[in-house]
Amino acid sequence: KVLIADEPTTALDVTIQAQILELIAELKARLGTAVVLITHDLGVVAETCDQVIVMYAGRMTEAAPVGELFDRPLHPYTRGLMRAIPRLDLEAEASGRRPRLSEITGLVPSLTREIAGCAFAPRCPIAVDRCRTERPPPSDAGRSHAVACHEWQQSELAAP
Repeated sequence: KVLIADEPTTALDVTIQAQILELIAELKARLGTAVVLITHDLGVVAETCDQVIVMYAGRMTEAAPVGELFDRPLHPYTRGLMRAIPRLDLEAEASGRRPRLSEITGLVPSLTREIAGCAFAPRCPIAVDRCRTERPPPSDAGRSHAVACHEWQQSELAAP
């Protein structure tokens, strides 16, 4: 009933990647299965998924229909992931400068001990004291969009 594909296209060239994704889509259609695609590749997510759940340190940070998530990322981690996608900056290319890739500073937490509060708080640019002590529950952000962040409204005000 469910096909779980964990990083099925990692380290593959784009031609083989496309073939694997086509095979998964074919299996989904032929067998009538749901597909759970686990990936770090946001391009694959954008092209193949209907719904997306963004996870950080084993916790759901944001869930939305794929178009909604890409149009309106709300969690600071999701926004950081979107900023880290390499883009062709035509103005920088024309001037001979290479655009600097964005990064999410800090370290991923150890999963060998319990994490208090929001797992992303030590790396989050909008974290407040509450984030370090209280685990944020998923909040309804409208349009089938949920975000687990105490300060998500602040994130929504900032540019992606």
